Amino acid sequence: MLKLLGILDLAAAFFFVLAQWDIGLGIASFFAGYIIIKSLLFLGDFASLIDLLSGIYMFLVIYDVHSAFSLIFVLWLLQKGIFSLLF
Repeated sequence: MLKLLGILDLAAAFFFVLAQWDIGLGIASFFAGYIIIKSLLFLGDFASLIDLLSGIYMFLVIYDVHSAFSLIFVLWLLQKGIFSLLF
């Protein structure tokens, strides 16, 4: 289960980057919803709060709201996905 969540986090990070250039917005919306739902299921831990913020921000990126936070949230999702797959 942990490996599956890691793979989905990596895919979310990938589509987060693509959403910056308006590519794959439908799939990016799915992953933004996935991140928000997952964070609400595990709410109570600091990582889930950051996930919630990244999911909300990913929806904002889909609607053309961009800032330097994009890089931070993409790196957050990448490191979570990689660590989930490795450990």
